[in-house]
Amino acid sequence: MKGPRTVKVAVRHRAGDTGRPRTRSAAWATRDVRLVRPAVGRDRVELECPVCVVAVLAEVRDHGRTRRVRAAWRAVSLLSLAAFAAALAYAVHESGRALPAGQSPPLFPVSVAVACVTLVVTPAAWLIGRGHLGVTLLDAPGPRRGHRIVPVRG
Repeated sequence: MKGPRTVKVAVRHRAGDTGRPRTRSAAWATRDVRLVRPAVGRDRVELECPVCVVAVLAEVRDHGRTRRVRAAWRAVSLLSLAAFAAALAYAVHESGRALPAGQSPPLFPVSVAVACVTLVVTPAAWLIGRGHLGVTLLDAPGPRRGHRIVPVRG
């Protein structure tokens, strides 16, 4: 078996809001948990909330699948970065051309739109890939809402 067999996560319970209405932030109660990854596929596990003592269902994926998903998000980020660079280079190159009044280069608006979209997609895909840990909180009814599963670094 290659790769780590365990993953450390924290189960969070939303304890309430703090601060004024415009600068509100959530207060969380946390419990760290070490989960064992399956050799192949996925497993469902029950985690206990630190506050309300409710069973929170989570799904743990194997290490290989987690690595592949992270690599896919990194690839999306790098492709988006390349598209951003190409669109920006084209927009800068074409913006200097002299055309009759009221006309724009044929793909100039498209290149500006692509540059704007990829400017958002590139860091978003990078952060999603970096934060993916292979543990997913399964949709929970009523009393299980207000919980999160987050990675614990270190």
